[in-house]
Amino acid sequence: MNSESCTQTIGPKPGRKAFTVIELLVVLALVGMLAVTLLPALASAKGNSQRTTCYYNLKQIGVAFRTWEISHNNRFPMAVWASSGGANEFVSHCSGFASATPGVAGKPMCPGMAFMVMSNELSTPKVLFCPSDNIHTLNNGYATNFSYTDLLGIAAPVGLAKPAAQVGEGDTAGSKISYFVNGDATEANPRDLMTGDDNIGNNGATTASSPTNYRFGASNSANTASIAANGVTSVGISATAFNGSPWWAWTANDFHRKSGNLGMADGSCQFATIAGLHVYLSASTNSQPAEAINFMP
Repeated sequence: MNSESCTQTIGPKPGRKAFTVIELLVVLALVGMLAVTLLPALASAKGNSQRTTCYYNLKQIGVAFRTWEISHNNRFPMAVWASSGGANEFVSHCSGFASATPGVAGKPMCPGMAFMVMSNELSTPKVLFCPSDNIHTLNNGYATNFSYTDLLGIAAPVGLAKPAAQVGEGDTAGSKISYFVNGDATEANPRDLMTGDDNIGNNGATTASSPTNYRFGASNSANTASIAANGVTSVGISATAFNGSPWWAWTANDFHRKSGNLGMADGSCQFATIAGLHVYLSASTNSQPAEAINFMP
C-alpha cells in the first residue's frame, strides 16, 4: 500500500455547502418571528383551558349544593344553622332588605364554612380553587384536605363556636377558596347567583363595560389581590350594581381578566363578560330586593 492510497481529503465534501453568516441570521430571525407569533396564541390557549377548568369547578360545586339541600329541607347551607349542619351564622345576609350594606348577624364571619360543610358532596377541595386565581396564592394554591387550617386558614373552632375571624392575603393566613358565596341564594329563585369568581369590585368601573381596578375590600395602595383587614368583605347587591355608577365589574388583572364564571342556584354555570355580569346581577334580585355576596379572604 503506497502513501497516496491513504491520503484523505480535508475540507467540505464535494456537493455540500456550509451556512453563511447571513443565512444563519436569516434563520434566527425567522425563528424569532415564529416565536412572537405563536407565544400569544399559546398563552391564550392556556387561559382558555384554565377558564374551562374553573367553569367545571363551579358546575361540580353547583351539584354539591343541590345534593346537600336534599337532606336539609331543600335549603342551602347558608340558610341552615350550624347546629343542624349548616353555615347560616358564618355568612352575611341581607334578609330581603334593600340595602347596599348587608346586615351581619354576629361576628366574626367565615363564609368559607358554606363550602366546608359540604365536604362529603364536594369530595375534593381542589374544585374550590380556580387555576387562574392570582389572589389566594399565599398558601401555594388549592387545599389538599378539608381541614380548617388548610382550606380556611384558621384554627379549628371548639364545638359549635364560631371560628376566629379569617384574615386576608398579605397577613398570616388566608383561605384557598376562589369563589364568593351568596348568603341569600335560594332554590326558589333558580336565577340567583350562588357562587362565582371572587374578583369583583366597583372602583373605576364607571361604564357598563369598564373593568374595576381592584376587588371589593382591596385598596388602590394595596396589591389588587389584597382584601380588607378584617379578612371578609360582604357587599349587598343594589341597583347600582347592575344599572348605575359605579357598576360592579370583574377586575382587569385577576382571574380571567375582565370576564369570569358564575354558578347559579339551579346548578348551572355561566361564563360572563362585564356586561353579562350586570344581567345576571339584575336577575339575581328578582325574588328579593337585595342579596349579600360574601367574598373570600
